[in-house]
Amino acid sequence: MTLVADWPRPHFKPSGGRASLFYLVFGEPPAHLNVKRARHHVDQLPPELQVSIHARTDDAAWFDGWLSNPLGAEIPHVFGTNARSVYTAGRVAAVRGEFDDPSSLAYLRNTVGVVSAIAEEGAVAVFDVHALTWWTPQEWRTRFVDRSEFHIADHIFTAVSREETGETVRMRTRGMKKFGRPELQLRRVPGAPEGNGRAVHHATEVLSGLANYMAHGGVIADGETMHLARFDASIAFFPAAAEPDASAHFENPTLEVCEIDPATGLSGGGISQLLGRMESAAP
Repeated sequence: MTLVADWPRPHFKPSGGRASLFYLVFGEPPAHLNVKRARHHVDQLPPELQVSIHARTDDAAWFDGWLSNPLGAEIPHVFGTNARSVYTAGRVAAVRGEFDDPSSLAYLRNTVGVVSAIAEEGAVAVFDVHALTWWTPQEWRTRFVDRSEFHIADHIFTAVSREETGETVRMRTRGMKKFGRPELQLRRVPGAPEGNGRAVHHATEVLSGLANYMAHGGVIADGETMHLARFDASIAFFPAAAEPDASAHFENPTLEVCEIDPATGLSGGGISQLLGRMESAAP
């Protein structure tokens, strides 16, 4: 018997939260779901999982809403000359489930495997709703079929937007709802929304590390502090204000990451000193 690679949560602590998964596979779905244990890295079909097929003619407004801005904003960039096949798709398979604070990531691996099985025949695009991420079928296959390893970057997206000052950006994760954990936010990061500056790069490293810890079961509470020994810096976590434009797809509590000033012991907005130390330590 072929063993399916384990996706553990070594830092798991009960949080009382629920993990939520929601994927859309655009294109012609297979007549029969053919999930293969070894190929799709599935050891069981989660009973919480629901798979439904929707035609554009059933509800054109709902269907086209996924393909229009803002949700479909990245389609031209991700699919290039193949974008038309996404816009003209006639059917979509919705794969979704709610899970009670799982103690391992098997629920995610198994669900991703079901999505992979659906996408193998006739799919033109896969959309990870909670992570706001579009995948070509080829890239999805490379990430989730050709290998079976958990990488946090495959499951979350970090949105970067300009703040009112015009000189700094706000960075907020998308996708932590998939782990039953809050999103993370950083403010007052020097850089541009394009996200190609070194400060944004270092800030992304901080968010990815924290997100990976929580994805593997770690719990960070409101008001908690954490010391980053590598950079001899301390950070604190506080509830972030709700987004005024948040839709039902993104409703998830958000913790803002703030730095603790070693001189005063007080927390302030942003992590400028930590970013400076990361830059000094960079090769």
